[in-house]
Amino acid sequence: MLTEEIKKYPPTLKLTIVEGMFTSLMTGGAATFIIPFALFLGATSQEIGFLVAFPALIAAFTQLGSLKILEVYKKRRTALTSMVLLQSISWLVIGLIPFFFKTDQVLALTIIYIVGQVIGSMGSPIWQSWMSSLVPREIIGEYFGIRNALTGIIVFVTMLLSGVALKFVEPSYTLYIFSAIFIISFFGRFIASIIFSKTQDPELIPEKDSTHFINFITQLRKDNFGYFVLFGSLMTFGIALIGPFFSVYLLEEIGLKNDYLTYTLIIAATTLSTLISMPYWGKIIDKYGPIKTIKVTGLLASLYPLLLIFVREPNGLIMIEVLSGIIFSGLNLCLASFIYESFKQEKIIKYAGYQAALFGIATFFGVTLSGWIQTFNPTIGILDNSFYVICVISIIVRLIVYATLVNKIKEVRETKQIKDRTLIIGVLTLEPIRTTFFSSAFSIITLTENLTITGIKTVGGLAKKSITTAEYYTKNASKLAEEGIDNVEVIAKKKIANVKEVIKKRKGFF
Repeated sequence: MLTEEIKKYPPTLKLTIVEGMFTSLMTGGAATFIIPFALFLGATSQEIGFLVAFPALIAAFTQLGSLKILEVYKKRRTALTSMVLLQSISWLVIGLIPFFFKTDQVLALTIIYIVGQVIGSMGSPIWQSWMSSLVPREIIGEYFGIRNALTGIIVFVTMLLSGVALKFVEPSYTLYIFSAIFIISFFGRFIASIIFSKTQDPELIPEKDSTHFINFITQLRKDNFGYFVLFGSLMTFGIALIGPFFSVYLLEEIGLKNDYLTYTLIIAATTLSTLISMPYWGKIIDKYGPIKTIKVTGLLASLYPLLLIFVREPNGLIMIEVLSGIIFSGLNLCLASFIYESFKQEKIIKYAGYQAALFGIATFFGVTLSGWIQTFNPTIGILDNSFYVICVISIIVRLIVYATLVNKIKEVRETKQIKDRTLIIGVLTLEPIRTTFFSSAFSIITLTENLTITGIKTVGGLAKKSITTAEYYTKNASKLAEEGIDNVEVIAKKKIANVKEVIKKRKGFF
């Protein structure tokens, strides 16, 4: 199914899928294991919060300068290639920290990670603008659903292999496995930069727009895209309250610090269900619109932390994260793709920067507030861990945002209608996974059928050819036999005549 859909894409879109797959080595490796690595080096929960929050804040403001960066580099391809290359180097340096920094390793990690993340995030609006020039609007949901599914496979495999390596290696070699993860991530991102340098970059002339960032913020409640960004930013704030602390909770509170494999399986469950669900959500967005999808996934995402409070066993958490992957794959795909429907490509780079900036600021305040609350170690009744208190706060924030803003956002194109409960029931019954699974199974059956038919035709053709050849040789053999018999007869007559002649001569002699 996926392979047939990919075949119809032009070479450039296929190339960006390949780029994403190499980048996934970084996502499944370095980006997934940066927090366990920091904890391994001795980082505290507050330092983890800072590690995640501060890059988001810095990146929020640097992304506003994307247009200025483009003025310097002229071409999106050149700008993005440079940024991705620099980010790849940051992963290499992080992987070598334990060997070059005998003290202050957490500080060194934090500084290098921040630099790398800021450089990488600066290219995000440029990348979005570039993709808007390459991907036709009518297949945006489908394309990114397929791309994200394929890249997700690489993320999942990378995570799993990394977790297995960390689980079964001798404790004295754990450091080397972490270093290997970051070095492999470097190679993946480095190759991605090479692919970017080979990708087509259509001419772009940014449209003049006098709307500055401050003006944009003050007008958030005056237009449809403004409400969308406001909703996305505040929802991101609510999600960031839990954010990186879920990994800390698993490693420190659930006790998986010495069981990286189980930790990886829980995190990978989200990744696996996300990659399986992406094609489903892509088609839903194209058919019914991103806002309809946001209404469903936004509600479920608001209630999701309840499960984290009541399910505390690793096996149960794996199942919870499968559902989480389905929900957030739909929500995140909507948050990422709505801008493509809202603006012409000439404006996307500017407003993508504004959106990314506000999302980054929201992440910073969400993580910072959560880290500050947890320093007091609050507990209330069954909420016997500060993480559970944060989950409750996050639920309240998300539900308030959802209730007050989601109905203010409208679709920007004509879409088909579907009831919210139909999609909700579909998510709760794992329809995105079932649909993709049976679709893939059908593709396998179809492929098997085609191969079988081709095999039968091939064998039939060979048999027919063999029969024809046999008939040919049979006819030739018959002909040769007849000719042989005639020749034998002639030769025999000659021999007999010769014998008679000899006999006559001998009679005359005697």
